[in-house]
Amino acid sequence: MLVDYVKLQLDLLVAPAELAMTRLGGQFLGRIAPVSARKLPVITLPGFLSTGKSAFTRMNEFLDQQGFKTRTWGLGRNRGLPRGSDWNRNLDEIERFMADRIRALADECSAPVSLVGHSLGGVYARELALRMESEIDRVIMLGSPTFHPYRTDRHNKIIQGFSYWVNRQRAEEFGGRGGLVHWSPDRPALPCVAIHSPLDGFVDENACHIPGYIVAQCGQKAPRENIRVLASHIGMTVNSLVWLAVADRLLTDRNNWLPFDPRSYFPKHMHPFLRLWYPSADELWQDRGASAFVEMNQ
Repeated sequence: MLVDYVKLQLDLLVAPAELAMTRLGGQFLGRIAPVSARKLPVITLPGFLSTGKSAFTRMNEFLDQQGFKTRTWGLGRNRGLPRGSDWNRNLDEIERFMADRIRALADECSAPVSLVGHSLGGVYARELALRMESEIDRVIMLGSPTFHPYRTDRHNKIIQGFSYWVNRQRAEEFGGRGGLVHWSPDRPALPCVAIHSPLDGFVDENACHIPGYIVAQCGQKAPRENIRVLASHIGMTVNSLVWLAVADRLLTDRNNWLPFDPRSYFPKHMHPFLRLWYPSADELWQDRGASAFVEMNQ
């Protein structure tokens, strides 16, 4: 519990520094980041207990500046799973509200909508993509749980306790036995990107990446990609390194999907620093026997 407390405090301390760095480097980021030639639609979904405005205002402004057309999810504060509800019923209600919002923005821009979700908002984005494949272009998740609900390394224990106090249900129980797996090489049949960080003090990074055996099996119609970025959990929505990755992935051709390469945006003398900002994650892709774990528990 002490370790989890320290992780939580460090996350809370790092986030303001990320915001300050983004403010200082805003003009530079705007110059190097990709620009959309047309108003591609994007809807952002906040994390647990956050609102679309508080969490995504700055990222949405950046994306609008780069030529996108962004909207928040429109449901106010993300309160998680309401007491007395269940996972599927909660998703039904979210889909019922957001379906019209998604279709209206898609019609306005004459293009399918991309979903960018932070933490629990990323989980909702992925589940909506399963239900609305024809209206969704791609999903980008920031520090979102992507793996089996019965893993014990999913959340910071303090966050787990707080979540239970709010919802009277453990986070790993939200989805029932089928839970948060919902990963296959071809469903949903659209690009899904998981952005995660070794500094995340809320959700264990090992639970935030798409399992390597799924990535290895995916094809061009449903690419799966993991991007490791140096960021806190809270600070992901205000971190300029994350913004650059999000903008790049939003503009990547889904029919010719190529891995994210930050070197194309920075001068050569800065490339050594990119190894620190976007660290390698080869050890995560081994999944620590995750495939066998899933098969055993399904």
